[in-house]
Amino acid sequence: MSASSLSNRLVMDPTSTERIAEQSRKDPKAAMKAVAGQFEALLLNQLVAAMRENPLGGDDDSAEMDTFRNMYDQQVVQGLVERGGMGLADMLSQQLLRAANLSDGQQELPPASLQLPPVAAARVQQAYGQAPQLAAGQASGATAAADSLPADRQGFVSALLPHAQRAADKLGVAPEVLVAHAALESGWGQRMLRQADGQNSFNLFGIKAGGSWQGGTVAALTTEYEGSKPRKQVENFRAYSSYAQAFDDYAQLIGNSSRYRQALNQGSDFGAYATALQRGGYATDPAYASKLQAVARHVAAL
Repeated sequence: MSASSLSNRLVMDPTSTERIAEQSRKDPKAAMKAVAGQFEALLLNQLVAAMRENPLGGDDDSAEMDTFRNMYDQQVVQGLVERGGMGLADMLSQQLLRAANLSDGQQELPPASLQLPPVAAARVQQAYGQAPQLAAGQASGATAAADSLPADRQGFVSALLPHAQRAADKLGVAPEVLVAHAALESGWGQRMLRQADGQNSFNLFGIKAGGSWQGGTVAALTTEYEGSKPRKQVENFRAYSSYAQAFDDYAQLIGNSSRYRQALNQGSDFGAYATALQRGGYATDPAYASKLQAVARHVAAL
């Protein structure tokens, strides 16, 4: 079922939230767009209802006529949504996609602020467990720049090497392999997981937030493999206050888990470290070890 067909069901079908929940497991992006369409339809409904508050007067003011008008208004709203509405759904879907780290980064968000109607906010809270942060540009450009890593690879390595050295000493491995692991998981710092308000999660290693994690979290779309078949799903990941904390938590995870015992004290043997991580279940990608080893060699050559 398409996102547009889901959003168009809002006016006549109050169970569409359940359909969107089902859709979110198959296609999170389409589900987000459907939610945005629902919000716009809710707002249009409120606007039309406000225009109907004043009675027309006359013999045609009756319960039957009110029912007819309500049905007619619903069809008008649905028609407006199908023809693109007021543009609110497009703007809102971009905000939701960015908040859930599902955006492809190609769309620019408008610089305006958006306040959802209370009913719409309640729908989001019911469906997703939290109300979305919808004020565009909440995180200033200065804040984003302050916590961003250098765009060039040499700068990325130089910025993280001091943190990597401290963690590498605990694990008995070369710091280059830890920087390489951060580069592989974060796209050389260009795909950092961010909170709904734009704040950096500082999660360099793609470490998920399991039941024992007591810190902050950030939801994001990730690729998991079942055998050799990839599939997309939304997961909760750990959020930190700094890159230093991310490296410290990584060192604790690798150093204290029996799953990764074979990864310890491998020195500069990038292949042995990468293979031990994959065998321990760090990632489901069948080519993960070879990818990490290749990036580690690249880092060492810089």
